[in-house]
Amino acid sequence: MEDSFRDHPPLPEGWRDFSREVGLDPFPVALDCRYYIGDRPCRFARPCEGCPEYSPQGTRILILKTGALGDVLRTTILLGGIRRKYPRSHITWVTAAGAVPLVPPSLVDRIWTLSPQTLFRLHVEQFDLVLSLDKEPEVTALAMVARSEDKRGMGLDSRGAVYPLNPEMATYYRLGLDNPLKFFGNTRTYPDLLAEAVGIPFDPTLDDYHLDVSDADLETGRRLLAGLGLSPSDPIVGLNTGAGGVFVNKDWTVLGYLELIRELERCKIPVLLLGGDRESSRNSEIARKVSSPYVREIGSALSLGVFSAVIGQCRVVVTGDTLGMHIALAMKRPVVALFGSTQPHEIELFGRGEKIVTPIPCAPCYRRSCDIHPSCMELIDSRRVFEAVRRYAGPACGGVSGGTAPR
Repeated sequence: MEDSFRDHPPLPEGWRDFSREVGLDPFPVALDCRYYIGDRPCRFARPCEGCPEYSPQGTRILILKTGALGDVLRTTILLGGIRRKYPRSHITWVTAAGAVPLVPPSLVDRIWTLSPQTLFRLHVEQFDLVLSLDKEPEVTALAMVARSEDKRGMGLDSRGAVYPLNPEMATYYRLGLDNPLKFFGNTRTYPDLLAEAVGIPFDPTLDDYHLDVSDADLETGRRLLAGLGLSPSDPIVGLNTGAGGVFVNKDWTVLGYLELIRELERCKIPVLLLGGDRESSRNSEIARKVSSPYVREIGSALSLGVFSAVIGQCRVVVTGDTLGMHIALAMKRPVVALFGSTQPHEIELFGRGEKIVTPIPCAPCYRRSCDIHPSCMELIDSRRVFEAVRRYAGPACGGVSGGTAPR
């Protein structure tokens, strides 16, 4: 038996055969295969030697991006450029538990959450490239712990100060500290800025959002709409009525939505009120005040997957600068995006929709409170929003196909 070990050809780099070292029959294992698990057979359940599915990991890349949810989703535009620059690569993405559904497993090999287990593994594993894309000290600290000779993005120094790890990050970094530059000087989009900052190619004609929605979630979304009397052929206008609560005046006014719904009702266009828990009472108020057979509430207790599936059934989505906008873009739906206090130039629509920006001179501001009346969002004209919606929902008012009231 020793002669058979001696005659066995050398194993490729990344392979080991521990059984030979203790005198057992040869059993080479591809430790570098992206499908290798170690404590049980991989999903192909066959010996590594001669396996047609063997796929060496190649360039090992670690992405650190945890929040906010919309930012996690729009960061997925980097994945196409990563795959082009590193065709044979193995990607690990560390994110918040709530953001896991927004990271596409079709393009990312491992999705880890922020946890002690993740920290333990980062102390051991070696990466070829680390992309640290958050500015929070807790996440930038992980970038310093991660083992790699090539780290790009944001790091943390010994004083606990966040700073850029590479010179190309300087512009992106400065935008977070220089309000005049961010508000009025910059005209570039977030994908363009981020890709340059970490040295990943970006082409808006090739690169887009990536969001995997399961067949089960798609089917659940279809059933929910059918239960509301809506079919995929209906020109549904989704109104994503809320926005995150960090910055003031990211969401349009209830009055604005009511005026828009009345215009859409004259065109017999079905309207779907969208949102999460924060928008539940607001949507109920809108539905109660308009009391129209063309308006439906989808409810707020939806998973991100089902919520995405529902948005994917809309002909067009009206939304503020929030997660719903990014999901609509990821689902390849046209958006009419309303901007008050936040910067519209940073949003890349990929040719799907229009931006309607407040005319107020003090915007953008990213303030957390505001006592100006009328506010920036109050100055967005509902007729202007309606005209934009009509361009995507169907022909001129009165000529929309399938214009019957939902059952």
